[in-house]
Amino acid sequence: MSNFQNAGATTSHRLHQREPVAFHTRVRAYRLRTGMTQRQFAEASGIGVRTLRDIENGRVEQPQARTLRALAAALGLATDDVRRSMAHGRKSAAQRGAGLRIGILGSLTIERDGMASDVRSLKLRRLFSLLALCHPQPASFDAIGSTLWPKEPPRSYQNLIHTYVSQARGLLRSSGSGSADQVAPDVIRTPNGYALSVGHDQVDLTRFRDLAEKARRAHAQGEAKAAYELAALAHQCWRGPLLADEPQLALHPAATAATRQRIGNLLLYADLALRFEQPEQVVPALRAAAEDDPLHEGLQARLMLALASCGEQYEALRVFAGVTQRLDAELGLQPGPELRQVHRRVLLQQLSWPGSGLPPRQTEETLRETRPSAPPPPSEAKPSQLPSRTRYFVGRAPQMRELDQMLLAPGERDGQVPAALLTGPPGGGKTGLALQWAHRMLDHFPDGQLYIDLHGHARRGPLEAQAALTSFLRALGVPPEYVPDHLDEAANLYRTRLSGRRVLVILDNAHDEDGIRPLIPGDEGCAVLVTSRNTLPGLVAREGIRRVAVDALDDDETLTLLGRLLGPERIESESLAAMALARYCGGLPLVIRLIATRPAQHPGLSLAQYYVELHEAGDFRQPSLPGDLLSLVQAAFEPSYMALPEQARRVFRMLGRIEYTYITPYTVADAAGTTPAEARWCLYRLVDASLLREYAHSRFSMPGPLLRYAKTLLSRDEEQFRAM
Repeated sequence: MSNFQNAGATTSHRLHQREPVAFHTRVRAYRLRTGMTQRQFAEASGIGVRTLRDIENGRVEQPQARTLRALAAALGLATDDVRRSMAHGRKSAAQRGAGLRIGILGSLTIERDGMASDVRSLKLRRLFSLLALCHPQPASFDAIGSTLWPKEPPRSYQNLIHTYVSQARGLLRSSGSGSADQVAPDVIRTPNGYALSVGHDQVDLTRFRDLAEKARRAHAQGEAKAAYELAALAHQCWRGPLLADEPQLALHPAATAATRQRIGNLLLYADLALRFEQPEQVVPALRAAAEDDPLHEGLQARLMLALASCGEQYEALRVFAGVTQRLDAELGLQPGPELRQVHRRVLLQQLSWPGSGLPPRQTEETLRETRPSAPPPPSEAKPSQLPSRTRYFVGRAPQMRELDQMLLAPGERDGQVPAALLTGPPGGGKTGLALQWAHRMLDHFPDGQLYIDLHGHARRGPLEAQAALTSFLRALGVPPEYVPDHLDEAANLYRTRLSGRRVLVILDNAHDEDGIRPLIPGDEGCAVLVTSRNTLPGLVAREGIRRVAVDALDDDETLTLLGRLLGPERIESESLAAMALARYCGGLPLVIRLIATRPAQHPGLSLAQYYVELHEAGDFRQPSLPGDLLSLVQAAFEPSYMALPEQARRVFRMLGRIEYTYITPYTVADAAGTTPAEARWCLYRLVDASLLREYAHSRFSMPGPLLRYAKTLLSRDEEQFRAM
């Protein structure tokens, strides 16, 4: 019996038990146990992805008969059993209306049937907090491990996680009713971790997200009154700062996204409260938010308008004076146009007016002065910024499959924006791989593609995030005069423009995490592909972006690329010389293409003779003519080398004395005259810069061109020493 059928049999057994668990929860739990994404399960059962998503979220009470039959076939059940289970699930949900409630919008709270559970164990508190933060998606074992043990998880951390999960289940059962056999677990196992098996309304964060999204949609559809009520309900979900008693988890990507959504909902709530002449409803919330984020000009502007609308004009002007002083002292900036215009409106008492938004006494001149500085509604701009794909692309099939799995299932894995980081040595073909994948997947991102070279290793220095955001916003249809000067405001507008759209964002040649974070969209329908020579561990740890290694091509792939560049007949006629030339290139696509340039221009040149010339001259000889193509190889390696600490640069040069198969901390320590611990530290700095690869524990390798570059640098050092 297949795993699919086994899972269906288990589901059938449980569906016939008298368990107060909704059918949509069982469907989702079944899918997670099989390890399938929503898209895969939908395709296997023959229903739409959106239909499956609505069923799993409990938004479908009466599915169509065709959908019921498809689900029954996928689960190995009779259609009548599925129909009875859904009816039982609706009844159970009503019975458990006052059931389990988990709150993290403030300090952690756990209640069942109105009875609070006291969670004293620090590990259990962190576990509950993380599961609620990731809900309805699962939390991976790695994420749980790093949360429970922030410094370094013990070796047996997965077994310990199972223990803590058992304790969590016991705590939830003890606060409810019934035995373990009668009550389905509220914490379920998934292929890669654990998840809360509860409804959206049972976790305050997901309830807030649902309400805030409904408010946003109602406002977009012109239903202002409904949007106001929904935004108010969403705001009331918050009891204080997110995870107030777990500051470590407040840095989790889902936590920062929730905080951003809270601010966005509050801004909408404030705008609608002013429109319906209810400013006093939002003043306390705006005060608290403005204190938490004193440089957010949107919050400060709305606080000024709300205060002035309540008759507290002096307090509104004090807010403006305070934020002006902070902007100047901390950033050296003056207030932006939105704050300045609100300040003018307060001085002239030109406050919001029902219906028109302005007092009737205003003239056309003051109308122009007080016109809102917000950008116009989103246009239908569809950016298409991808450069052309690399010609004669070979290999990389495993990386292509990994990118397909990671980037084509929005929100399926961790509820965040699908993102991948391509890392590898200089000239290793990261950009070529990114563009090849992007062009192949154009149909999956119908709303456009954004591309930018961040110049992470250019001589002129990395491109600033503000400049990149400006470029993206203009491509998305924002007029230049409406692009905010403040980085946070520009990032918020960027995420707003991408909301509800399916856009691929490629950030090429990144240098560090700070230049990437503002460019990550907030909508899970988008996807982000980053390339960098650096491994960027902070981006992987904090943002949850998965790393894909782009190593050198193997010998067969290198020969294939040479054959496409020089012609297969030429490779076959000098097969041994072609093989030697391929190994000389070290599998780096940039080196292969540059090495092939001269024989491609001179068809009569013998590959064997050309290889001998290269071997005798060396890769990085002083070029006899300006613009020598081989000097471009050195130019590609040099920025990564120069960015290293001096101690790591010295060790890199010393690698020129070591055979590439014997690079260990001990051989390096002998060559460099240092300790193994210091040598190990330097070697890992080289790994982080993709100048070295750890193929086994404390065993390192380096492509041939990089090793020859190290020998060249070492030779120059020795020549300078002899000249002294």
